[in-house]
Amino acid sequence: MPQLLLTNTQYIPHGHCYLWQTPLVGLHVAADTLIAIAYYLIPIFLIYFVRQIDELPFKNIFILFGAFIVSCGTTHLVEIWTLWHPNYWIYGILKAITALISLYTAFSLIPIIPVVINLPSPQHLASLNLQLSEQVIAKDNARQEIERLNLELEKRVDEKTAALVKANQDLQESTRFKEKLTDLTPNILYIFDLKTKRNIYCNPFITELLGYTPTELQKSNNGSIYELIHPEDIETIKKHHERCLNLPDDKYLEVKYRIKNIQGEWHWLHDKNTIFARNLDGKPEQILGIAQDITQTKELNQKLEDKIAVLEKSNQARIKLAKMNEFIQACVSLEEAKTVVADLLKPLFPHTSGVVYLMNNSKNILDAIASWGDLHSEEHLDPKECWAIRCGNSHQAQIHLPGLYCSHVDIHQPSSPTLCLPMIAKGETIGMLHLSFHKLTTIERSIQNLAETVAQNLALSFANLKLQEKLRFQSLRDPLTGLYNRRYLQEALRKEIDRAKRKQQFIGVIMLDVDHFKKFNDIYGHSAGDLVLHKIGEYLLSEVRQYDIPCRYGGEELIIIMPDASIENTVLRAEEIRGGIKKIQLEHEGKTLQSISVSIGVSCFPDDSTDAEKLIQTADKALYQAKEKGRDCVVRC
Repeated sequence: MPQLLLTNTQYIPHGHCYLWQTPLVGLHVAADTLIAIAYYLIPIFLIYFVRQIDELPFKNIFILFGAFIVSCGTTHLVEIWTLWHPNYWIYGILKAITALISLYTAFSLIPIIPVVINLPSPQHLASLNLQLSEQVIAKDNARQEIERLNLELEKRVDEKTAALVKANQDLQESTRFKEKLTDLTPNILYIFDLKTKRNIYCNPFITELLGYTPTELQKSNNGSIYELIHPEDIETIKKHHERCLNLPDDKYLEVKYRIKNIQGEWHWLHDKNTIFARNLDGKPEQILGIAQDITQTKELNQKLEDKIAVLEKSNQARIKLAKMNEFIQACVSLEEAKTVVADLLKPLFPHTSGVVYLMNNSKNILDAIASWGDLHSEEHLDPKECWAIRCGNSHQAQIHLPGLYCSHVDIHQPSSPTLCLPMIAKGETIGMLHLSFHKLTTIERSIQNLAETVAQNLALSFANLKLQEKLRFQSLRDPLTGLYNRRYLQEALRKEIDRAKRKQQFIGVIMLDVDHFKKFNDIYGHSAGDLVLHKIGEYLLSEVRQYDIPCRYGGEELIIIMPDASIENTVLRAEEIRGGIKKIQLEHEGKTLQSISVSIGVSCFPDDSTDAEKLIQTADKALYQAKEKGRDCVVRC
């Protein structure tokens, strides 16, 4: 290699088109070597990045990028090799492999089919929140009313208990004691002996409430009421009786417990006890009790609590749903929404696994774009494999009916019920939401309603994002070439000039024009001319850097804005583009068209101008000079 570098031959013997000058060859060898080293290092970093993040989505894309970069680095090494060895077939095969990998990578990045969702409007959400607030206020009012009634009831019970105590003191020796007590209260009135643990008296109201006569109650198990008390409340009653042993005469104790009626049904009683008799030592022997049936109040309170719990759960679900809608609406692209949708859905469905599928462009495959939890569903599936897609309605599958599971669910592990919901917008099925519930045996209707609402909202949100992307593309891109349009060029160039002024950088401007384009249209037709512009646009999009700005300036004139590119690099890049376009092979209506060439004019910021319009005018002037020189060349004004 040193000998070859020091030879005086003017051209490389293998057909390269630049002079064989030692500095120039050394420059190309050094540049290609450094590029290859960088290309080999980037996949290492990508692999390290992928291995460090277990749940990194789209790992295949990273692998494709790694393969694409490795193949690009290899072509640079082979390009060094071919400086002295004419192994151009190997070089061509490597470039073809690189082209296939790059095309496959590009198609893999195309956004999948949009998903349509009907987002509720802010007015609708505000209306729902207002209704919920009204319901909560109504429940609070009802609870306050119940508390007020309980206070009034306790007041009346206190008054009646005091009256009974006074009546007991006044009528201890009277034969009308029992009748007066019975007439005084509609509740159960009894006297309980703390020593024998049995009732020695009970008024007839117990028969009306529980079905027992006072005589039957006293004879049953020696009059002990423990056999009628709910097993869970017996210990509570015993502790209550122990506290009564230290109760002063002017105080009373309260207790709530369940007691069984003659039909075996349980009644809740609210019992108040005070001391009725003491022994010679002053220790309580008997207590007087008045028990009120609060079964209906308990049931109402329980129903109220259940309803409040349901409302709170529904409110939390609405808040999470609104948060999901807010996040998706804030996304600027469909790809960004795909990265957040799993984390937004997971809080809505705790103890579940789920996956969101979208229909591909061919409408023959559903692809998973977001998932969470331990799934047993395929990542890619045929729409016919899902009953929800086939029927157009939500579909449930239960453990005890394994035959109803969809084909995309792993039938060897059907350990939980599943729910599939089609995502339909404007009469078209665009995706599917699949949920697997780990801690449920059956799916409640409220959960199913929430899932259906989420599926509808997801569909409309994705549809809106897709529509925004389409409108954004149409407003910024030229439909024929796929390049940016002239309006975007003017705005972008001004921004790049401002940035270059701050950072003291160069900006290269390349303006190219297709040679003899009118003649080409006259010979082959305007459709062939459109094909030429389309292919050149595709070529430029594949060749420019990520931050370069290729635009269609007008007609067959195209412009490339190259930030941070000196005039030398811009000219070199323009030559590469000119040579690359010349190699494009065109076929139109079964015929191979003649090769095309372009004339290119180059200008540079700030050397030629610091004004956007003048910078373009300078490049345009250089383009006309290239035309005058005979076309198919690069000229700097």
